[in-house]
Amino acid sequence: MLLCSALDGTAQSDVANLKQAVKYYKVEFDERRGENGDTLYYSSHRPLKWTDFKAEPRATSSYSAAAFTGFGYNGKIKLDNDTAIIALVLETYFIKPFSWVRKGAQTDYALAHEQLHFDITYLIVQRLKKRLMATTYDADFDSIIQYQYIQSYRDMNRLQEQYDNETRHGIIKTEQERWERQVIKWLQE
Repeated sequence: MLLCSALDGTAQSDVANLKQAVKYYKVEFDERRGENGDTLYYSSHRPLKWTDFKAEPRATSSYSAAAFTGFGYNGKIKLDNDTAIIALVLETYFIKPFSWVRKGAQTDYALAHEQLHFDITYLIVQRLKKRLMATTYDADFDSIIQYQYIQSYRDMNRLQEQYDNETRHGIIKTEQERWERQVIKWLQE
């Protein structure tokens, strides 16, 4: 998360003075890619593989697999004259040691279902980015960003649940195909 006290290493007592000097706010984005230990960051060039699913299947679950995905951000502030540049790094991630698949369930079809969960998480991050670009900022920019993040997290949970409900966790193939087409369309918007 972004903290106001992270203003270029400026002491907390100077933050109020800096905020008074700032007249304009600008947001810049970067996205984390690649892998870092047990975490895989989203890339359309690196789809999920069954070997990414490291956890033991949950004995109490009736599902054949589970992909643990999420998103977050971190950032810092750069000052350029009277403009505060809010530099955010967005992260869409898949946590390998929390994701699992049952033996015998490692089909291409099931992997495509789990991949779409990851794609949906990435879609929500892209929507968050659009929201943040359209937002007007002031000295309370940190709270504004956190609010949008929380709203996006709620949106992600609703959309993931809708996806699983409508496809019955991938069982209804026609619904699975419809969702695949719809997510591709949304990502292209």
